[in-house]
Amino acid sequence: MKKKKPFYGWAITGMGTLGNVFQGGLIFWSMGMYTSTFEDHFGASRTRITLIETFLSVGTNVLSPLVGMYVDKKSARHVMTAGMVSLGLGLVVLSQAGSLLSVWATFALLIPFGAVAIGVLPSATLISRWFRKRRGFALGINVTGTSIGGAIAPPLLAWMFIVYGWRSALLVLGLVVLAFAPVFWKVIANYPEDMGLEQEEEGDDADFDLTEADSHDWSIRQLFRTKAFWLQTLITACMLGVTLGLLANLSLHAKDLGFSGPQTGALYSTIAFLSGVGKIGFGWLIDRIGVRKSGLISVALMITGLAMLANAESFGPVYAAAFVIGCATGGVAPTWVNLIARGFGARSVGRAMGVMNPLHIPITAPSAPLAGYISDTTGSYTLVFMIFIGMMVVAGICLAVVGKPVPTKAGVSA
Repeated sequence: MKKKKPFYGWAITGMGTLGNVFQGGLIFWSMGMYTSTFEDHFGASRTRITLIETFLSVGTNVLSPLVGMYVDKKSARHVMTAGMVSLGLGLVVLSQAGSLLSVWATFALLIPFGAVAIGVLPSATLISRWFRKRRGFALGINVTGTSIGGAIAPPLLAWMFIVYGWRSALLVLGLVVLAFAPVFWKVIANYPEDMGLEQEEEGDDADFDLTEADSHDWSIRQLFRTKAFWLQTLITACMLGVTLGLLANLSLHAKDLGFSGPQTGALYSTIAFLSGVGKIGFGWLIDRIGVRKSGLISVALMITGLAMLANAESFGPVYAAAFVIGCATGGVAPTWVNLIARGFGARSVGRAMGVMNPLHIPITAPSAPLAGYISDTTGSYTLVFMIFIGMMVVAGICLAVVGKPVPTKAGVSA
């Protein structure tokens, strides 16, 4: 008897995970390393330094609709390969930056496209095309890549910056990213039928009928006229805004408390590692109790961690807060991608996520610099953590009331 071949969807999941390792590890989870290093090198205020997070956020959100529509209508394979090239070139250019202006330009142009094109948007679209029964679990594994990268990259960058200097470190890392671009081109297949295969069978889901969701092709007009779309947007904007703002400023908060570079790296590594474990756990949980209940667990954990962080001054309590926050962040990405993938279906994931991302800008873009400004003016991050708690409360309320999108002839959900 011939041995049954493993489902190729897991190879697709593996490439999506790898893309998120590079994207999450070298960009988002390492943002604190960049802000701390550039503050020392360029001698600018924290408000100006943390603008790199704003440029990155605006750039990724502006590009997301274009990338999403291309992925839905054309090729995720092309997008992800080009994204690896863009990210690699961005790191190489960043290594030669002679001013803060050139740093801003790199984080506004090359790096945003790389971040979008190898990140959650195209990979979640691909996985939704291949999986049904284990869609939540596969999406959970996929977004775990950002945490794997986050567990490895911050301490690696801290070590490389000290031993070789930040310019040489970024140059080497950029060349490594470029070397992986051909691998993405070789392995990724846009649809199961491209390889003579079929999509995974349907599973049991108490909240969503995936076969029904996958059968509808949502237009952008329909998305905008659907209440669930706007609630999902507010939920994910608050959750992502808190996560991005916290990661960009945690290293600066640690510096204020007198922590060493290795201690700060340990905070980021712990959050990233637990976030990775949490993403798999939340992905598994979503398949069983639904995305809303799972999301509320993540919100409750984040509120707890932020409250702990607001009252912590020594490394032990701060590390304990980071532990809880790490568990909480494990639910952010699975909640985000599953709200979209389970609500709007495999045919519309890229489009829905793409047009949703720019709508996050009013919340995600000012999150990091506003936190830096509050720190500059008050000399403390306590107020910042209180604001972040308020944002998570809003996300929790919206999660409790969000419904399943139901297309009608008028394009309005029930």
